[in-house]
Parts: sequence; structure tokens; C-alpha cells
Amino acid sequence: MRYETGTTTSQTTASEALGAGTGVCQDHAHIFLGCARIMKVPARYVSGYLMMNDRVDQEAGHAWAEAFVAGLGWVGFDISNQISPDARYVRVATGRDYREAAPITGISSGGHTDSMTVELAVAQQTVDQ
Repeated sequence: MRYETGTTTSQTTASEALGAGTGVCQDHAHIFLGCARIMKVPARYVSGYLMMNDRVDQEAGHAWAEAFVAGLGWVGFDISNQISPDARYVRVATGRDYREAAPITGISSGGHTDSMTVELAVAQQTVDQ
């Protein structure tokens, strides 16, 4: 399944993304979870951030999946980048799917004229000794 931004939303189901043949990290994670669960492998969705090598400012958070491997424990799989998560990954939440592991949730009341924008910067912090 090809990685392509703008083809799905947080409301897109794994089967819809798979049928379209394109999606983003959350779609890749959801499809991985479905396959793992069919095979009776415990798996969970992880939301967070990825420190990119080429930039600090980013357009969105990141998502990946973890499966429980006997003898190893929980092992991460970043399907979109085809690697296992390392020290550049920042875990925010885990759950059975995006809804349970959404990095931000809330309830809105009142009018529907409000909008929200997000700016995201992921960078290595230095510690002064």
C-alpha cells in the first residue's frame, strides 16, 4: 500500500484505505494491526512523534504499531518508514486503534465557527552539565 498524504483522514477505516491502495502512517498501522489480530498476535496502535533527520518543523504526528513477540516483548513496526522504531520516536499514547491512542481528544461546545491549527516541531534537546 503506497504512502500518500491527503488521501485519507482520521475517520478512514483500514479496509477503506486498503481498498484505495494509498494512505498514511495511521492507515499502515491499522492494517498491520488487523493482520496481526487475524494471526492471533497481540498488537497495539502507537501515536507519537518522529524526529526527522532533515527537518524540525513537521506537518503531523506519527503512528506505528507494536506486536508482542514471545521472548522479546513488545516490538515496534513503523510500516510507513519500513524500520523498527528507535530513539528518534516519541511515544505519546497506545491503544487498540487511533481512537484509543489519539494524541489529543476533547469535547467542543457552543458554535461551530471555531477552528484549530497545529504547529509541530520535533528536535533533540541538549542537556547542559
